Amino acid sequence: MVMRVVGNQGLLSWDDRLEALHGAFLGAYCRANSDMQKQIAYPPPPKASGRANLSLASKQIGQRFGCLAVTLEMPFKDCLTNPDPIRGWTPERSSQLGSSLVDALVYVHPYLRADGVDANTFPSEDDYYVHPTCKYER
Repeated sequence: MVMRVVGNQGLLSWDDRLEALHGAFLGAYCRANSDMQKQIAYPPPPKASGRANLSLASKQIGQRFGCLAVTLEMPFKDCLTNPDPIRGWTPERSSQLGSSLVDALVYVHPYLRADGVDANTFPSEDDYYVHPTCKYER
């Protein structure tokens, strides 16, 4: 199982601003928690194609309010990108993953409604959006 955040690519409202916020959010989340990664996820539909699954709450919220909205998928066995061969996935790791999400939100908070947000807004290359793939390579 791979830890992933599913974004709102494919929504009609998906634009450079939301792509930059998504990249910065994931970059901050990865820095806050070593179990999070951003390369492996479901391949998104084409940018702003309108082909997003609006039955998911995060997609509805993102489309309705034009905002950053994500779905966090957690492993129930262990995390392939950061395995613990002795204990596997534990309640403590789940708790830490949830707590770390707050760090990522604090990082992007000042930019959520700011004008002119794009990939150049954030200082770290770790904050650039990465087009996800479903192909896991060790």
